Amino acid sequence: MHPVHFDADYEVGRNRLTVFFRLILAIPWIIVLYVWGILAYIAAIIAWFAMLFTARHPEAIYDFISGFIRFSGRTAAWIALVTDDWPAFSGKDDDSYPVQITVDGRQAQYSRAKTFFKLVLYFPQMVLGYGLSLVTQGAAFITWWRVVFTGRQSATMHDALKVGLAYQVRSLGFLLLLTETHPRLLDLPDQSYPADAPALPAPAGAARVGSAIPLPATPEQKPPADPGA
Repeated sequence: MHPVHFDADYEVGRNRLTVFFRLILAIPWIIVLYVWGILAYIAAIIAWFAMLFTARHPEAIYDFISGFIRFSGRTAAWIALVTDDWPAFSGKDDDSYPVQITVDGRQAQYSRAKTFFKLVLYFPQMVLGYGLSLVTQGAAFITWWRVVFTGRQSATMHDALKVGLAYQVRSLGFLLLLTETHPRLLDLPDQSYPADAPALPAPAGAARVGSAIPLPATPEQKPPADPGA
């Protein structure tokens, strides 16, 4: 399991009004996120120098960046329409919030070499993260239209949003020196959905990512009869 844990509850019924105005409502959170992000990157630079000399991440800086990871992840999920619950202006753990983001404690020791070449090691994640950000934006766009017109969230779009956001949150934790573990694309807990959960059409035999409800399997084909039998 990755040191940065991400999960999000599935909500079928959604609030059309707050979804319609989500980007406008999110302006205060975006401002706080921007300012906090600047401070978090400055703190990561300070931690980078400390880790090169001591191979340890300063505890106070680690806690500060961890709080930023939790706040940014919950805010990004809310803006991307994963949930209608308003995120708190806080980086503390909150098990009651539909989007759960937890960060494990510091490693006992960090690799000086991996710390020094952090940006080089991060480059593949940046490329993949950019592609996943397009997937996340597309899923949020489809979700916006679906919720506004039907008041319900698609389970398929919920899965797509979870995959994209989880990778981005873990990749950010890697960049800001919280962990040396590279994020994996589909490292998510299984999630069950209600039987009436709406979903977009999927190819026959394909499984829904992260879903505990398998799609119907295609009938097994029998081999052609031997003409000489």
